[in-house]
Amino acid sequence: MANLLPDNGSDSSSKPEASSTFESMKQNSLKVAGYGYLVGDAALFGAGLARGDHKEAFAGLLWAAGGLAAARYGNPESDKMLEILGARLGDYLREQGVEIPKEPTTAILNKQRGVIDRIEEFLYAHPSEVLNATYAIGGAQMIGGAFGKGASNNKWSAVSGALVTAGALAGLLLPEKKPDPENPPQGIIGKAVSWMQEKPLRVSGTLYGLNNAALIMGALKDRKTHPGNWSSSLKFLTAGSYIFANSMLSLSSKGHSDNSNEGHEAMSKLADASAHMIAAQPPQVQEALVQRVSAYLSAQPEAQMKADDISKLLHDKLKQVSRTVPAPTDASWQQRVQSNPPAVTTTPAL
Repeated sequence: MANLLPDNGSDSSSKPEASSTFESMKQNSLKVAGYGYLVGDAALFGAGLARGDHKEAFAGLLWAAGGLAAARYGNPESDKMLEILGARLGDYLREQGVEIPKEPTTAILNKQRGVIDRIEEFLYAHPSEVLNATYAIGGAQMIGGAFGKGASNNKWSAVSGALVTAGALAGLLLPEKKPDPENPPQGIIGKAVSWMQEKPLRVSGTLYGLNNAALIMGALKDRKTHPGNWSSSLKFLTAGSYIFANSMLSLSSKGHSDNSNEGHEAMSKLADASAHMIAAQPPQVQEALVQRVSAYLSAQPEAQMKADDISKLLHDKLKQVSRTVPAPTDASWQQRVQSNPPAVTTTPAL
């Protein structure tokens, strides 16, 4: 007799696939949020035009720039992180007078960057800050557009703008700080502050989420005062897109900890290129270079590794490098490496 019961195996196989999709979205939560915001921003822009509210339309257009920044520059892949870190490390080494061999194994350290490259590097380093900065300006625009001559006089638009502005400022001004297991926060206020500092974008996502209620109320008012106008329908689309995007933003980090796997992969490739560069130097300065490179990279937010861990990784890579490269004739930089302490720099904050 044929088995008419459903195949449990097929059901169970779909669960890992769904789980894998959700994990991928979490690791790229800022990028996913950016795409969600772009849909909502476009709908808000259309709603403003449909009702003749040019300030609201401008707010949607401005917010789209922030959504585009998150979608384009949020959660960079390992190859892009490798390109950024490699070029930055190469500049640092050349400033120290280190000669980098021009070979395929060290090509990532020899990349020359122009103005556009440096602008994009800044955007890759601060995608959430760009998003929140544009949202703060757009929120203020919505508040101004709700009152005054020729304004919509829709108080819900003002409330929406105020919530967006507050959420944007929270994301911009709150520093990101991981909890200290040895010194846990005490009391309700201490725990609340710790929760906000662990991921400031949680606060932004929460306030942006409250804005959704204001958007829906505004859409209901538009439907009542402007029957037959597309404005209300577009506002509902805006709210739906924002609800999804805000939930993704709440899972995001201001730094690069969301996609730690991509960061570790990039660091492994960069360590390999660095090991080939170090192996080409005289033996007496190699250890000093290992420590200097480790100290510099540990200060870069994309690295997400401590100096000791980077040093160990470099030593492991050096053991795998078997070829010998002639030492450079100019030894002036070798003396500086041995005598000067590492000069560590970090990417500037917004």
